[in-house]
Formats: sequence, C-alpha cells, structure tokens
Amino acid sequence: MKRDAKTVAPEQNTSYRKIVVTGGLGFVGARVVSQLASMNNVGELVIFDRVTYAADFRRLGYPFSGKNLPILRGDIRSTSDVYKALEGSDAVIHLAAETHVPRSIANPELFFEVNVVGTETLLNAACDLGVKKFIHVSTHQVYGSGRDLVRETAPLRPETPYATSKATAEEAVMLAAQAGLTATILRPVTTVGAGQHAEKRIPRLVIEALKRQRLSLESDGRTERSYLPVSDLSDAICQALSWPSAENLSVYNLGGEERLSDLRVAKKIFDLVGTQTGLRFAKEQGRGETAGRLNDKAIRALGYRQNGSFDDELKALCGAYLSRADRLLQAS
Repeated sequence: MKRDAKTVAPEQNTSYRKIVVTGGLGFVGARVVSQLASMNNVGELVIFDRVTYAADFRRLGYPFSGKNLPILRGDIRSTSDVYKALEGSDAVIHLAAETHVPRSIANPELFFEVNVVGTETLLNAACDLGVKKFIHVSTHQVYGSGRDLVRETAPLRPETPYATSKATAEEAVMLAAQAGLTATILRPVTTVGAGQHAEKRIPRLVIEALKRQRLSLESDGRTERSYLPVSDLSDAICQALSWPSAENLSVYNLGGEERLSDLRVAKKIFDLVGTQTGLRFAKEQGRGETAGRLNDKAIRALGYRQNGSFDDELKALCGAYLSRADRLLQAS
C-alpha cells in the first residue's frame, strides 16, 4: 500500500493550562491522554469518566511523570459533575459516549440521554466557563449508508439510534459555535486497535476465532469497510488543538487508507490466531455499520496523514487476546 508522507506535527504555539478529556478511560480516550501527556504545551490533564463497563484503568499504563493527572468520576449528564470537572479548563476533548450499535437498538433512550443530553450539558458549561476549544468526536455513521466519497457538507442521514444520537449531538455543538464557542467536529471511520472493548466487531471476531467458533459476519462477507488505526485518530484529535480556524466551527471527515472486505478481515484473523473455524453469515444485514468512503481532503490539507496500519493494529489486538487465551477459553 502506497503511503503519504508522515504527518508533520503542528507547531505547539497554542498553550493550554488545563485540558479535560471526557471518556478518558475509554479505548480512544486513554490513547489521547497518553499522547497529551507528552506534549509540552499542555499543563494540567483531567480525565472525566463515568467508569462504566467500557472503562479500563489498565489502558493508562503510561508513566505520567511531571503531569498532574486527576481522574474525576462523574456523569456528563450531571450539571454539578460537569461544572466541577470543567472549572478552570480552556479545552475539552469530548469522547464520552455510548457507542455500540446493537445496544442502541435495544436501549435508544440511554443513547439519547448520554450522547445528546450529556453533550448539551458539557456545551452549556463550556460556554459559561469560557472554554476556548471544544473538540467533539462524532462518527462517519451520521451520513448513513450507500454513498461513497462523502464530503463534510453532505446531509446527515443517520440510520440507527446510535448514529441519530451522534448527529443530534453534532447539532448541539453547531448551536454552541453559533453562540461563540470555538468547536471542532471530527467524523472518523471505524477505529481499530489493541485495547478495544470485546463487544466491537474486530475484537469479537478475534475472540470467536480463539474459541474455535465460526466467525459471525454481519454481511455476506463482500461488504468493504474503511478502518482507521486508533493511533491515527488520537493524532488527529491532539493536532486539532493547534489547528487554526477562521470560524468558530470546523468539521472534518477522518477516513482510513485501508478498505477491506469482511472476508479479507476474517482471513487475516484466522492467520494471526492460527485457526480456521469457518464463517457464519448474517441472515439479516444492515445493522447500522455503514461502509461508505469519506472524502477527507480538508483534514489532509492541514497536514494530517495516516501513519499506522490495520495489520499492525490487528496484530497487536490479537496478541493481547492470545496472551490471555486460557482465561477466555475457560470462560466459554
């Protein structure tokens, strides 16, 4: 695969005395926190997390020397929790969310409360407290399915409760920007990497392979999806702190260079795990995971480039599960 030149990190000419990362114990949030801890233009870091089933303190296996890293347990839907966390901050990176599509279908009310009401609560506090930068991480799923090379100006056509909640949260960010908050919205494709929760597609398939079960695909196998290494999503989020903005609101697609069919992904997993247990295809397809391509020229114009690869992230993910395969098999 031909690669672009590596990302040139933006000049760290914007200093932040305090950055709050919501969902900082999550799959993406912990990567962002680790990266921010190494940046010399960041003062205090605060993790604000509800510590749900998706949180994992082990993701913070990093020597945060010289950094004050308080972890505040709180709920983004709680006004008092949010004001306590954001007091004195000048930047918020918002990653706290309910994200699993099947669970959103089973419990859409929870997804609306956390993803919409929670985001609105954060935005109200950010505006009141004078936060100067708000980075909101959304999803490519707000566009819906069936369209390739979608630009940021395309209409939002979410097809699941999860995607609808994220699209509605984006509308709240846009309204806050109109009121004066400087905000950036990122719409990444499917993210993959070590540390991802077992309910997500790729970890679930790896676990099925380890248990010598047939891999359950949510398609006929030919569906192609774009994947983004979690390290590159973290890069984009951290770089967004320094990107110049002529307007209060900036929206960027964040695509992935690798587009793989579900069959190809299954083969890669079989090769890494060392099993060949067969496949099970979904009778009902279209569970909400869209597979369209994103036009991400706008974010690349700012110097962003993908440096990681799907293969490297999958290898690390498989290695993590292989290291505790005995426990997984005993639990099956």
